[in-house]
Amino acid sequence: MRRQLLTLFSISLLLTPLFAQTTLFFPRNLQKPYEKGTRGWDGKPGPNYWQNRANYVIKASLEPKTRRLSGEATVTYFNNSPDTLDRIRLKLQHDRYRKGSQRAGDVTPSDVSDQGVSVEMLSYNGQPVDAKNQRRANTFLDISLKNSPLPPKSTATVAIKWAYTLPAGEDAARECVCDSTTFFVPYWYPQIAVYDDLNGWASHPYTGLQEFYHEFGDYDVTITLPQGFQVWATGEWQNAAEMLEKTYFDRWNKAHTAADVIAVFSEKELKAGGVYKKNSQNVFKFKASDVPDFAFAASDHYNWDATSVVVDDKTGRRTFVSAAYNTSSTDYPQVARIAADGIRLMSTYLPGYPFPYPSMSVFNGNDGMEYPMMCNDASTAPNSPMTLTIHEVSHTYFPFMMGINEQDYAWMDEGWASFFDYTLSDSLSGHKQGRMRGYSMVAGTENDVPPMVRSRNLTTGYRNAAYQRPQNAYMTLLDLLGYETFHRCMTVYMDRWKGKHPAPFDFFNTWNDASGQNLDWFWRPWFFD
Repeated sequence: MRRQLLTLFSISLLLTPLFAQTTLFFPRNLQKPYEKGTRGWDGKPGPNYWQNRANYVIKASLEPKTRRLSGEATVTYFNNSPDTLDRIRLKLQHDRYRKGSQRAGDVTPSDVSDQGVSVEMLSYNGQPVDAKNQRRANTFLDISLKNSPLPPKSTATVAIKWAYTLPAGEDAARECVCDSTTFFVPYWYPQIAVYDDLNGWASHPYTGLQEFYHEFGDYDVTITLPQGFQVWATGEWQNAAEMLEKTYFDRWNKAHTAADVIAVFSEKELKAGGVYKKNSQNVFKFKASDVPDFAFAASDHYNWDATSVVVDDKTGRRTFVSAAYNTSSTDYPQVARIAADGIRLMSTYLPGYPFPYPSMSVFNGNDGMEYPMMCNDASTAPNSPMTLTIHEVSHTYFPFMMGINEQDYAWMDEGWASFFDYTLSDSLSGHKQGRMRGYSMVAGTENDVPPMVRSRNLTTGYRNAAYQRPQNAYMTLLDLLGYETFHRCMTVYMDRWKGKHPAPFDFFNTWNDASGQNLDWFWRPWFFD
């Protein structure tokens, strides 16, 4: 007994410096990064912080009649970690439609196939990857490197060719075959999973419920469609001058510096056939830097409105804002203006941090869903599109700029987007729009699960833990701290962790540090109890 007590006392002495920094429950699986100095107890990235990266060069084509998407990609992967990697993990997220994959909800049976994503070629550092060195399960494809592991601080190249058929069912999560010639296309390319200091390789498959956790990278993407189609995508359009006839190029170019909304082209003009220069196909080129994902959309009959807005008063930097929509969506002529005004308010009021991306396109799809520089937003007519537009555009900060692991901690991004859609819509509409999500009806019930329970472990409690409860928590925190302190904490948090991968204690500890007070008394009931 005496020996056991001495052992326990010794362990407590070793752990005292660690736990002295917080009074919150601290899961033991999250302790090692703080012990190793990759993350600091003051909320800053530690002196040993590291982060891997993947850059993509992609060429893809979409055949509208068959909905068949084909692509080839070269991915340069940077192992900045101190670890020797014995595998590379690829995400094939459209294997959600592969027979036998995990799914959080039903899908249209005709969208399910035996093959899922067809991998037609796969190589590693220029050498074909033998089938015995490939392990495919759920929405992952692991490349075994046991015979040639990837050392720390080194680079590897993965090349892949693939194809799959876009799902046409109305229950296709977050994507849209909106009509026979209109598509919103996310989760479409093989993507290297995150390898981080917290968990190693990300391990949660894409089931259709939990959303993002992606690595940052640069994208050089070429997308080919038939003549007459326009593409909107993550990044900046590189070859508009080569494709658009002068009238329409001038409108597009003018919108980059305009304060008013400009019609780049209408459905009538697009169908008349004079928008594009004569080519057998339309080949679009886009580039994006330091983003965690890439999505695109296409149509041969959508209207396109565009404008721009100053997002940084110190530099004069502007963001190009677009709305692409069906003529029947009577609310959408308001969307470009709402998005631009919302981005201005995000940059100057809440979160009060310059909008980080050079462009933003809101596409008239079938959902309310965000991607870097892209939104898939359904029409809300006859109601206002303001709250939906603000919510999805504000996701630019969380999870995209901040690299949030939404598969584990959705409250770190959905809660903030819910906070912004209320505060900003309320401000822009003169207190006529924006709403608080109903938490009281869930509070204290079996579905009132603490947000610190991993999102991947939640089903019926997911929405409350991701949206309602954290939105109410952040509103309460704003009231308690006041705008000036709240804004200071927000900007310090963003300065420290933009382009990185903050975890919950990085958030809690940064706000404690920046506010000059220990807020554990607040975090505990809202996020842990």
